[in-house]
Amino acid sequence: MAIASLVESRRLNLAHTHRVSDHPGSVVPMFVLWLVPQLILVGLGEAFHYPGQVTLYYQEFPKPLSSTAAAMISVVVGLAYYLSTAVIDLVRRVTMWLPDNINNGRLGNVYLMFAIIQMLNFFYFLFCAKCYKYQSGEERNKSNNESSEYN
Repeated sequence: MAIASLVESRRLNLAHTHRVSDHPGSVVPMFVLWLVPQLILVGLGEAFHYPGQVTLYYQEFPKPLSSTAAAMISVVVGLAYYLSTAVIDLVRRVTMWLPDNINNGRLGNVYLMFAIIQMLNFFYFLFCAKCYKYQSGEERNKSNNESSEYN
């Protein structure tokens, strides 16, 4: 998100330099490959996130809930999309960062806000990871055997 903020500040600077900020339908003369770095970082983040999350769910959920573990990823992603939409709606209501003409807005501030939220989320993740107690292999096998006795 920090890179997206830098790219947006460059785009906004070009819009003001070429005097297209007052024309909502105009095109800013900027090469589209400026989007590549942020898209690569998002792709790498997702590539490392999903396998780790699936592994955690399959290893830590009890065996009868293994199908639920696979569905948890879709639920978490869906909730994240709804939450981000709510945050954007809140930003539109409280600030003037996202007007109808984006060339008069401050989209870079929105990206910086999300970067700060991501940084806080990362520190919360580190705290939770430090406090988390993994199930040992014996405890996991014992709970799986107990659950299979009831079936």
